[in-house]
Amino acid sequence: MKKSAKSEQRIRLIMKATHEEIQAVGLRHITLRSIARKCTIHLKTLQHYFPTKNDLLKAIYQEIMAKYLPPLIEILQLPEDPLPRFNMVLDELFRFVDDLNNQRFFMEIFSMAQDDDEWMQLIDDKFYNFYNRIGDLLAELNPHMNRKEGRKRALAMGAMMEGMMLFLGDNKPVRPEREGLAKEIRGLLLLMARAPKIDL
Repeated sequence: MKKSAKSEQRIRLIMKATHEEIQAVGLRHITLRSIARKCTIHLKTLQHYFPTKNDLLKAIYQEIMAKYLPPLIEILQLPEDPLPRFNMVLDELFRFVDDLNNQRFFMEIFSMAQDDDEWMQLIDDKFYNFYNRIGDLLAELNPHMNRKEGRKRALAMGAMMEGMMLFLGDNKPVRPEREGLAKEIRGLLLLMARAPKIDL
């Protein structure tokens, strides 16, 4: 059933308020009541659209991923050589990781998912499919790897990017070792993309 213009407007208001509340207090501390208050609507009205906090957070997650993934998929489908495409993908990934709001949101989501099978499946489905596509690009780029090996390498690279979020968070103590860390990681990702298959 198609949503009315009023419903669409209200959903946008709720989503915007939720983004602001997550930035202010963190994902774990928001409540449906606080979001309803921020939107100046009744709690029951909010629950008509998002019955639980989990439903609301899933909508926020899907919204972020809908902005994040399509530009990356578009790059992967360009007719250019694999190395320029890989560098463009890295540009997008580093832009995403540098965004403090993304850092906060995804670190809390990843943490939540450790105790919630449904969230873990939701996250894994999105990222697994994306990293498979990166793996296919690596197989194009690196003559030492077939698609299966490229996909495994891409998952290892994804783990590095997720770890980078942990080490470059906005509330981390200043340490000299962290200076230039993003540049170092980018260099390592490029090396990984071109390195031969590792047989242990």
